[in-house]
Amino acid sequence: MIIDYRAGDDIICIRDHSQGIVKKGQVYTADQITRMGCGCILLVDVGLKSDRPYTKCAACGMNDEKTDDVWWLDARLFRRLLTRSEEADLAEVLAEVLSEELISPN
Repeated sequence: MIIDYRAGDDIICIRDHSQGIVKKGQVYTADQITRMGCGCILLVDVGLKSDRPYTKCAACGMNDEKTDDVWWLDARLFRRLLTRSEEADLAEVLAEVLSEELISPN
């Protein structure tokens, strides 16, 4: 899965976290992005804190020892939040494509 945002972007949660830390539809700012120690996934910091001594990889289950108080989350839980103009452009393109498909004699 491609991560479509970078640090500083507003992001929206697209799937509930297994422990309910973030929920679908909530908006955050991606403060930092890093790779899990095992290399499997990217992690994002959305400003939540944790006193856990490790971060567990959602892909392979490896525990990565932490040196900070960040609650690192699987970056795949989020997508970049579109601006209003991006939403309007996307809606316009989709409307055109759908109307062409409905009119097409195929």
